[in-house]
Order: sequence, then structure tokens, then C-alpha cells
Amino acid sequence: MDISETQKKILEVGKREFLKKGFKDASLRRIVAEAGFTKGAFYGYYPDKAALFEALVSEAADGLVEKFKSAQDAHFDLIPTGKTTESRNLSTEYLRYFINYVYDSFDEFKLILCCSEGTKYANYIHDLVVLDVERTEKYYRILREKEKIIGNVSHELHHMITSAYFTAVFETVVHDMTREQAMGYIEELAVFFNSGWEGLLRFV
Repeated sequence: MDISETQKKILEVGKREFLKKGFKDASLRRIVAEAGFTKGAFYGYYPDKAALFEALVSEAADGLVEKFKSAQDAHFDLIPTGKTTESRNLSTEYLRYFINYVYDSFDEFKLILCCSEGTKYANYIHDLVVLDVERTEKYYRILREKEKIIGNVSHELHHMITSAYFTAVFETVVHDMTREQAMGYIEELAVFFNSGWEGLLRFV
């Protein structure tokens, strides 16, 4: 979608303000003044500060969720081909893919992870965790029925491990790692978490 020069300027200044101050402390008055427009001009594009924040991050945020759902679908596709033992390797492959996606929109994910308190994106990681646990538990139920998995993990522990995992993955952005540093970090992270899961659940 084409956007006007005015809108581009508002988005550019808005991003700087949100990154510097966070959503809650960001000043709409400051954004409008720095952009060199009136509040009336701003309201011609966005009804409020929250709408501006959403305009900055929604494409990246929604895109990752959709790619995440596709990754989950890929795991279910392993079932009819009898390749479920490859699940953990597949998860690691997708983790690399996700990190590259995140780094292609680094500022947007910095906003989501560090500056979104007071917006609907404040619970972004938690929402991803809930989605992952829900779909993964369905996957495990199917594998259990087919006797393709050994071991059990409670819903509570599953949620806690997944929450720790996602939080650790997104630390790459929180701590401003370079893409190269992030890729090395997640390789070690994958080894750590995969080893832990192997102690609880084994694919056969």
C-alpha cells in the first residue's frame, strides 16, 4: 500500500519516539511537533497513539505469527510420512528462520518486546507461548495414540518451559545482539532446550 510523505514522516518520528520513550511515555504532542504537522494532520491518518504504534508493528508481528503457525503445520505433516523423529531438528531449522525474520524487522520487534506496555502487543510473547503449547499438546496426543512418543510432561511444566524458551530466544533483540551473534546464541540455546526435552519426551 502506498503511503503519503506526510504519513511516512509521522511513522518515522513515531518510531523514534516509541523506541526512546516506550509507548506509555511517548508524547503524541512531541511526535506531531517533531514531524512538523498539526494534530489535525495526524488524526487524518491515525485516530490515536495506539493506532500509530500498531501501524508500525502489526505487519511484522502478524507475519511472525503466521510463519509460526506454518511451522507448526509442518510438524503435523511429519505424521503421515512417518518422520516424527525429525521433529526437534525441524524445530531448530525453523528457529533459524524465525530469527532471520525478526532481524529483518529488528526495530519493529524491539518496539514489541521493549516498548509495548499499554498496547495490545504487551503480551505478545505470552500469546505465542499459549499458541505453541496448545498446538504442540495436540501434536503429542496424536503421537501418543500412534505410540510414536515416550514420556509425559504436565501442561504446567510444558507452559513454563516454553515460556522460558521464547523469552530466551527474544533476548537476542532485547540485548541488541547483532544478527551474527544471535544466530550463534540460538544454536547453543537449541542444544540446551532439545537436550532437556529429550530427557522428558522421546520420539520413536
